[in-house]
Amino acid sequence: MKHKAVLLWSLLGVVGLAMFAGIVAVVLPSRYVDDRVFATISIMGIYALGGLVLVAVSGRRRWTLRISSLCLVSSMLIYIAAVWLERMLNWQWEQFFWKTGTIVLIIGLIFAHRLMLSPLRTPLMIASVVKRTALISGVLLGGIIIFGLINDGFWDWDELFVRLMGIAAIIMAGTTIATGAFAIFAPKPGEDEPGLLVGSIPVSLTCPRCNAAVSVQSNREGRCEGCRLKVRVEIEEPRCSCGYLLYELESDTCPECGKPIPEEDRWKTA
Repeated sequence: MKHKAVLLWSLLGVVGLAMFAGIVAVVLPSRYVDDRVFATISIMGIYALGGLVLVAVSGRRRWTLRISSLCLVSSMLIYIAAVWLERMLNWQWEQFFWKTGTIVLIIGLIFAHRLMLSPLRTPLMIASVVKRTALISGVLLGGIIIFGLINDGFWDWDELFVRLMGIAAIIMAGTTIATGAFAIFAPKPGEDEPGLLVGSIPVSLTCPRCNAAVSVQSNREGRCEGCRLKVRVEIEEPRCSCGYLLYELESDTCPECGKPIPEEDRWKTA
């Protein structure tokens, strides 16, 4: 949590600095402001906005966030260096800076793509397949672009690689959108399922400390009236690992994913 807070405030600081520099650049006459200042402000603003999105969706995947953030910050610094050193560099070094920055940026975007999709989960098997397809196609697309940048093209295979790149981009875009749609609109455990205990129910038991009778609500914290011991009774419906509710299911395999159901979770009539 501390790392996210530091990253968040760092990004906000960059945004504030870019805003201040932009206002100064607008107020001062154009002859006093170098075009490179505007380019630097634009680069910093775009990267700061992307960084805020990463912080918002990062979840618990710390290493993915760190790698993505490191790559994005590195590419930003490389681009800014290319802007300010452009007049001092020859054509080859200028191309080196821009290509290196773009390659590092693509690597950062690949990890950012993974960072955004990984937390999206649904119990549907097809949704998992679609999400994996999106992640794989994203890596493939990034790999093709990086390969082309390193080798200044694809030699005699330009048309083939361009077609592969287009196919990978289309698949990545479609499956990424589909993954988000599954996460939002797909049925979730607990929705429209018969027999589900969605609320708390009264539970009576004996206090393990003073043997007094205790009445509490399930899935809520209560106390023994005699010794004030905290008591909490958890009630959870048995489910398959894919999330399918096993209530009144007489089959020994899950109809959703086909996995065998453990003996202790199988439905038994009273």
